[in-house]
Amino acid sequence: MPISPYLSDLRTRVGHDLLLLPAVTAVIRRGDRFLMCRQAHSPEWGLLGGGIEPLEKPEEAVLREVREEIGVPATVHGIVGAYGGEDLHVRYPNGDRVSYTTIAFSCTIPEAMDLAYVDGELVETGWFTVDEIERLQRDRGVDRIIDDACRVPEAQSALPPDVVEKAVCYVIAEDRLLVFTHDDTDIQVTGVQVPAGTVRDDETPAQAAERELFEETGLRGTVQRSLGTELYDLSPARDERALRHFFRMDVTDPDTTAVWRAGEPDPADGGSPVSWTCRWIPLSQAHVLAGGLGARLGAATR
Repeated sequence: MPISPYLSDLRTRVGHDLLLLPAVTAVIRRGDRFLMCRQAHSPEWGLLGGGIEPLEKPEEAVLREVREEIGVPATVHGIVGAYGGEDLHVRYPNGDRVSYTTIAFSCTIPEAMDLAYVDGELVETGWFTVDEIERLQRDRGVDRIIDDACRVPEAQSALPPDVVEKAVCYVIAEDRLLVFTHDDTDIQVTGVQVPAGTVRDDETPAQAAERELFEETGLRGTVQRSLGTELYDLSPARDERALRHFFRMDVTDPDTTAVWRAGEPDPADGGSPVSWTCRWIPLSQAHVLAGGLGARLGAATR
């Protein structure tokens, strides 16, 4: 993206002098290939990324950078490493000098979505194997990051055995949030929930979010953007931790006055049929969400 107001203000004070800046890098991988990009001002290939804004969390920054640069939501799976030093010293065409310290995150993006050069900084992208990357004219900092990324297991295999991946859906329209409550269980037990469920082995977290939304509410929706992840400990109810992937989602022409029943006649766990009631509540009341489900609601409304 263009230079931020924060950095622009700094430059008016220090001119082209060297600045030490925090940054993030998105290591986006599909199998044995990594997404590389080339910016208009340089012939060298590199990884997606950029500076962290004041008060911004690094994970939020990497999600923002991916969305701003290629127009798609990303899912963060973990940290590859932190990098700095001479190979992250950059001199820009206008004379500005920057020494970056960057946190590299392992990420995935939806396979079905086309990439778009949203902010106009990129002119080319491509998927390359490690051998192909070694033949590219590339940024000096790429090799260390790619080498470390190759040592990190991909997505689900990287998770500890007691961690289960979940997708959580925030469907917001007209300042209202889609929620549901169970019909046959005391609300003090299940609380107020948003659509959510386990990510299957054959799907990405974003695909799981769209499937869960339909299965739990009957509404077809699409992921607008990823909001990051949170680790939630389910003990003592279950000896399990959930890595929750949060998504802001859209549905077509929602009726925010509607109240309807949904359910599972044959639950996958073999239990008795269950039903729940879906409705839209004002965002101002969303603090009632149960079990940490509201952890990323603030990010969804910004």
